[in-house]
Amino acid sequence: MENSIKLYCCIFFYKTDLFFNQIGGFVRLDIKYLILKSIYSTLSDSERHELNTWLEEGRNASLYERIKNNLKARDAVHFLANVDVERALRRVHCNRRKPLITFISTVASVAAVALIVLFLCPAADNLPVDKEQPGQQVATLTLSTGEVVQLDDWTSTQRLKEVSMDVSGGEIKVRAEEKETQPQSREPVYNTLTVPRGENYSIVLADGTRVWVNALSSLKFPTSFKGADSRTVELVGEGFFEVAHDTLHPFRVMTAQQTIIVTGTAFNVTAYAEEVSRTTLCQGRVTVETFAGDVVRMIPGQQLSVDESGETELREVNTDIYMAWMKGEYYFDSRTIEEVLTELEKWFEINEVEFTDASFKQRLFSGKFKKSDGLEIILRTMERGIEGRIEYKDGRVTIGKK
Repeated sequence: MENSIKLYCCIFFYKTDLFFNQIGGFVRLDIKYLILKSIYSTLSDSERHELNTWLEEGRNASLYERIKNNLKARDAVHFLANVDVERALRRVHCNRRKPLITFISTVASVAAVALIVLFLCPAADNLPVDKEQPGQQVATLTLSTGEVVQLDDWTSTQRLKEVSMDVSGGEIKVRAEEKETQPQSREPVYNTLTVPRGENYSIVLADGTRVWVNALSSLKFPTSFKGADSRTVELVGEGFFEVAHDTLHPFRVMTAQQTIIVTGTAFNVTAYAEEVSRTTLCQGRVTVETFAGDVVRMIPGQQLSVDESGETELREVNTDIYMAWMKGEYYFDSRTIEEVLTELEKWFEINEVEFTDASFKQRLFSGKFKKSDGLEIILRTMERGIEGRIEYKDGRVTIGKK
């Protein structure tokens, strides 16, 4: 087995040398490893520091950009995005040998895992794709009268024009009413956008605020903000907000566990039932008021979590991870299998999950997928990453030992 691993490693580094050399420039073995991990954002803090130190030397920064932007290089290392590298690393970290030998063993282990995936698993394009693809249902708009409009055809386009809204290309735009048709004393009229499993939808509100609404989510919004002291909407599920700036009229996003207050900024809110609520700030500043009475002020790069008991946690995060869904991607960074499947349930027809071995619930997985890859490809990749067995049939996922 040891000789086989050495052989795999030799082939692996020979192939990586080829595409690094094609791009140009000599790159140390340890730096190659860090570059490959950085392309798919799996670096630890210490690794990121080491790579940044190397980037500051000479022309390394320009070399790094050529490698990163080279499509052949990205294709050659695509498998790294779908393999639980950290699990392989943890095994080797138990090694008590000298640092150099430990490093070589670490790289060799990662290479061996990667090669097994490359040689023993078919290419993604050749894997059978499950019949249940995302996007089989349509979003709906419930008007204040109770009328439900399906946002999928010409009829809905015409109907929404009658109520001062336009719909095109998966986005609703609310037309601001003119002053003479909107008395300031009138009570606001609310509509509700509901997005089903496997879909997302965007809406431009009357003040110019744009909201992307994720699958299994709903947004309740007024047809106009005129005459109100604040601009208030209600969210169930997940949404990304780009709020139009207006210091005189704060924008409020109300969820079951918190209220986010801003004047103009960009942030993501996750507020699904029976899940931890999270507010992730990308730009500007926000103030969050929790249902337990806590008030937290956030700066860009921070995420506030609020659990069902009202406990809060404020931490720094990679905001790209929490915006990936808007680009039709999944981005998992050391998430438990249970958490990963909870996310997949929102996009694919997963109605039941069974763990035949409870220990698999807390196993960690890191990877990046396109939602268009299909459930079969995603589950097969997860299966290799957790060294277990995952079966899917008729909306039921079963996970356990091989």
